[in-house]
Amino acid sequence: MTAVDALRGAGAWPRVRPWLRSVILGLWVVWAAAAWWTAPRQSTFSQAIADAEAGRTVAHQSVESFGDANRAALWFTSIRLTSGGQEEGVLSDILVWRTGFGRVHYAQVQRLEVENGGVIGRPSAEVERLAAALGPEEGTPTVPFAPVLATVIALVSLAILVQGPAPGLGTRWFWFFLGGLPFGLGVLLWLRAERPWTEPEPPAPDKKTGQPKRYTGLTGLGLMILTGIVISILVALLRSLPEWLVPSALP
Repeated sequence: MTAVDALRGAGAWPRVRPWLRSVILGLWVVWAAAAWWTAPRQSTFSQAIADAEAGRTVAHQSVESFGDANRAALWFTSIRLTSGGQEEGVLSDILVWRTGFGRVHYAQVQRLEVENGGVIGRPSAEVERLAAALGPEEGTPTVPFAPVLATVIALVSLAILVQGPAPGLGTRWFWFFLGGLPFGLGVLLWLRAERPWTEPEPPAPDKKTGQPKRYTGLTGLGLMILTGIVISILVALLRSLPEWLVPSALP
């Protein structure tokens, strides 16, 4: 797992500019604020109609699935929506729409009228009203700014990790895996624990092998999995807070 540290050779950067730490931290703060602001928030069907009829809807999309929003593989991946489309004014089960200032909402849509437990094959009056207010043109309701900024943070951090001085607390593989922690927490931990802009003091040698003792990539992988589970549980507990404070579809 320490083979990657051999990149500390001629092609590696002997020093990394100290201001890069502040830049990365500042970018993360901007990303966190943008991700929170633009995260889709659960709303109501009546609110969707009100926004559409008042002209507040900037873009909308009818989707069949919104479940992937809470199961993104990495913290810098964007929310994926499974499109369902519109046919003859009938909306799919979930409507996602964006209003001014990048706010995104979603709501369940009852496509067909239901009577006595049976489904009647015609759109409900509310669905027809909503479809008429929205119009035929759709658009991308989600805002790509936060995922793009998160990707920039991840790539810059990875470049410093690979080409900068060898980390002191853990190997490069150790920090590579921790970089996959939700919400970019691994990047913050790396900035706090390591000093990639200075030459770190060599870690104490292992008593058995005599080699520098650092956390390995396998340790980082295990910590990423365990910490990811803990963070997921904490986020699930926070779902009880108001929707405006903790969006139900976090990035």
